[in-house]
Amino acid sequence: MTTATALPPSLVDRLTTLQRHAARGLTAVLAEDGCTLDQWRVLRALGDGEGHTMGGLAQGLQVAAPTLTRVTDTLADAALVYRRQTGEDRRRVLLHLSRQGRRRLDGLEALVAAHEAALLASPPWAAAAAELTGLLAQDGHAGTR
Repeated sequence: MTTATALPPSLVDRLTTLQRHAARGLTAVLAEDGCTLDQWRVLRALGDGEGHTMGGLAQGLQVAAPTLTRVTDTLADAALVYRRQTGEDRRRVLLHLSRQGRRRLDGLEALVAAHEAALLASPPWAAAAAELTGLLAQDGHAGTR
């Protein structure tokens, strides 16, 4: 008969749990303003003022191509983003943030900043940050990028 022992905390498991908790809270905040988490993430990625391909966005945001297409179609229907062919290759299309999209993003960023500030001010998140620092130190990742 063997005695079960508790496994040490896993950095990936803990990060996943915290990410899901934070995303769930932010999803609720954004939904109150009529936006989804994926829509905000796309707007934010386009907020750099550069045009982005769908493939580049999908890779950078880690979103499946069909999901990204659905999200960008919704944003385009709302005139928040637009598509433009590049001059050198008409098959290549870049997605851009519209002026209306910029205003929408600015408003959403204020909501996100308030949500993140509230998260970071809560004792459970302070404890989680300390725990993650300890896990990173154990794994030899503290202070590395």
